[in-house]
Amino acid sequence: MKRVLLFGGDLSLRGTSLYTLSLARELKLRGHRVAVLGPGGLFEGNLDSHRVPVIHAPVHGMLWRDLLYLETYAEAVRNFDAEVIHILHQDLATIGSLLSRRTGVPAVMTVHGPVSRQFWYPMGSGPSIIAVSEDVRQSLVTSGHVDRESIAVIPNGVSASLSALEEPGETESSPLPVVGTVNRIDRDRGIDLVLRAARKVLDAGTRAYFLIIGEGPAEKEVRTLARKLELIPHLTFALPRTRIASLFRPMDVYVSASHTEGHGIFLLSAMAEARPVISTGVGAVLSFLRHEENGLVVPRGDVGSLAQGILDLLADRERAHSLAVEGFRDVRERFPLRSMVERTAAAYETV
Repeated sequence: MKRVLLFGGDLSLRGTSLYTLSLARELKLRGHRVAVLGPGGLFEGNLDSHRVPVIHAPVHGMLWRDLLYLETYAEAVRNFDAEVIHILHQDLATIGSLLSRRTGVPAVMTVHGPVSRQFWYPMGSGPSIIAVSEDVRQSLVTSGHVDRESIAVIPNGVSASLSALEEPGETESSPLPVVGTVNRIDRDRGIDLVLRAARKVLDAGTRAYFLIIGEGPAEKEVRTLARKLELIPHLTFALPRTRIASLFRPMDVYVSASHTEGHGIFLLSAMAEARPVISTGVGAVLSFLRHEENGLVVPRGDVGSLAQGILDLLADRERAHSLAVEGFRDVRERFPLRSMVERTAAAYETV
């Protein structure tokens, strides 16, 4: 049993939040003592229900701000008597390393997306590193100047219950099929492409409703685009719910138009809920999404292909169901949450 302190940013709608919640819950169920050090946020209640405490601290992800609170973080580490600090995002690499050095507690860090610059660690030594995909590991080697052998690739894991295949979806009584996405509304997430594809679907004469679940810095400009495209009668922007699985259940088709992906945890989560998916072929997505086998893959930035994929799945519900079932089986077999947690716990032992 380890005393593990998860050190991360706010628990808003982002891939690292899903990762944090799953990891904290499963480590606790396996007998480890777990706490989360960070500012908390929307999904904090998921931790409360599993008796995982959140030690509130203003973790920003900007080094100059976090340096002001280094001693606050260090006091939390000492009070929890942590044996391992797990740094949950690459933006916290330097402050996490300083925290490890200040307290003498070894650190592990998960990197969720490709990096574009070299990491800086105090005294030249950094935490053990987990990359969520081979693509991320390659960027750590080429851009981050990290020794390849010191990086463990541990893909994200998701919980895929057979009930997702057995239970009727919430949308069966809906007069219109729902096409949706769940993501942070940021410029690299491709929400604008989803809206432009929605306009093309409607212009083709197909009746559908669109759902964007998320929040973020580009929300104002995305809403402005929706009005410009005259989508408001056919579209809902919704804030995230606190239950993760419920985010995907209102959707008949799930789309992702991101320009970059570390591993695609939202996409995996949609597949785990047996939703047919369409995604741009970026990052590690191509390592698990196979076009016409367990989903549809479209070129990055190609609004026409994205719209056509939506039209095809809405026109052929039997095909959409077949892709959804195959995607569910793949995720359940290849990306079980159990494997991710066990391999991460093993990484703790090595430090």
